[in-house]
Amino acid sequence: MMKQNFTLVLSLFFISGLFSCSKDDSSPIMPVLQEGVFNYTSDKAHNLNVVYFIPNDVTEPVDYHRRVSEILLQAQDFFGTEMQRNGYGNKTFGLLKDDAKKRIKLIVIKGSKGKAAYPYSGGADVVQQEINDYKTRHPSEFTGDHYLVILPATVDVATGNAEGAGVPFYGYGKFCFALDYPEQDIKYLGAGGTLGSTASKWIGGMIHELGHGLNLPHNRQKFSSEATLGMALMWGGNSTWGVSKTFLTPADCAVLNVNQIFNNDKKTYYGTSTASILEIQASYDTSKGVIVVSGKYNSSLAVKEVLFFNDPNVNNEGTGVNKDYNAIAWTSKPMSSNRFYIEMPIVDLEFKNDNIPYELKVMLVQENGNVIETIYSYTFLNGVPVLNFSTRDEISKQGWKAVSFSSEEATDEPAPNGPITNLIDGNAATYWQSKWSSAVAVYPHEFVIDMTAAHVAHGITITQRGGLVAAIKNVELFTSIDGINFTFEGTYTFANVNGSQYFDFSAPKNFRYFKIVASSAWDGLDFAALAEIGMY
Repeated sequence: MMKQNFTLVLSLFFISGLFSCSKDDSSPIMPVLQEGVFNYTSDKAHNLNVVYFIPNDVTEPVDYHRRVSEILLQAQDFFGTEMQRNGYGNKTFGLLKDDAKKRIKLIVIKGSKGKAAYPYSGGADVVQQEINDYKTRHPSEFTGDHYLVILPATVDVATGNAEGAGVPFYGYGKFCFALDYPEQDIKYLGAGGTLGSTASKWIGGMIHELGHGLNLPHNRQKFSSEATLGMALMWGGNSTWGVSKTFLTPADCAVLNVNQIFNNDKKTYYGTSTASILEIQASYDTSKGVIVVSGKYNSSLAVKEVLFFNDPNVNNEGTGVNKDYNAIAWTSKPMSSNRFYIEMPIVDLEFKNDNIPYELKVMLVQENGNVIETIYSYTFLNGVPVLNFSTRDEISKQGWKAVSFSSEEATDEPAPNGPITNLIDGNAATYWQSKWSSAVAVYPHEFVIDMTAAHVAHGITITQRGGLVAAIKNVELFTSIDGINFTFEGTYTFANVNGSQYFDFSAPKNFRYFKIVASSAWDGLDFAALAEIGMY
């Protein structure tokens, strides 16, 4: 059991000199919070670090210790109840707290700068640096890798939104940021009126961002769950918090089950690990009305669960961060021999209009808390999913060589990325990037691959660089037996999507060498990148 004692008396004061800093001293100082004696304990080795960060020209809202404590104690109960409902036991995040007095430990830090230095855009990095500086001097104050950072609001919270709140209000990595104001009190949740609606918005928003700080991505409820369970926290649950039903999805709970501060052990979490999908098969069962996905993976650590997020790109909203609120997820336990299987009823997908792009994100949840994602693309036609990403039987790339190429960024991309050899290393997490650091290489970009022996191929497969950075659009394919005389085989348009893409030849082709000449990019710029290229 972890135990910490803190002495606090009746008011908050600063002693000139002791708590001031010189003009060139950027280190934050900590006010003395004084309001009694608390006995903070936790049954966990790792706990949520709750930081109350006060710019040096801002007066902290009244009674913030009680109000923040009650908000997070309520949230702790919510997470435990939802984990219990989803079959993981009453398991929740660790907090250093005084149960008798209903207070949690706050790490109160006075910022070295005024409020203008900590805006919504860019302010989080400044706050995080000051927290890290403080942590260097006071390491024992911090007991886990996850942080909730709360700043006093600097604008009218009744009319402002998250982006206009004057302070950071979002989550990224293992940090999340929220705000506080004098009436932010759980007693107003569900009370109606301005105080009630404002409390629901900002308290619910805090818990939503806390979800991000606990590794949770956006996702929403299935249609079959909405009537009974209400609103998923990681969709729009910030708007229903304390007003109507709000819940965690099974996918949320699967991720939290391996979260550092949800467990009592002292093992290392979030260390280096690897995992990949070795094969995947997808089909639509018309009799059941389900998408069937199965496959096999490889992982350096035990995989506790496999998650399947179906994220529609509605009205060309885009993909990725903050474009995934409407993703609907399923979970499954790994089968023997590292295999997985899931049936997903399409009745639970809202959007089934023709040609709406979907991303299927297959996530391997490892025992150390890492979640490794592979993305596949599909769409709908006449209300039926078109699933063409099933693994083809690719020709082995062992011994393949890139015998020529127009350019590569071999120095300034994060290692091991950039070199042309990444195209044929069998790892979609690495990529080739055209040269940009000194003299920018422009289109057309090209390369020649030697398969070391002649093969009969039925098609070509490619994977764009992750995140679709410098995604290639139009290419020409040439083949050769001797590496000298090349035959033009056709033009192809690589889709601007993540995951493997397959392009069937009109007839099987026999060759040893192939050349790709890329003529354009989806973003219209001069840069080109690819994660993998192969033949099947």
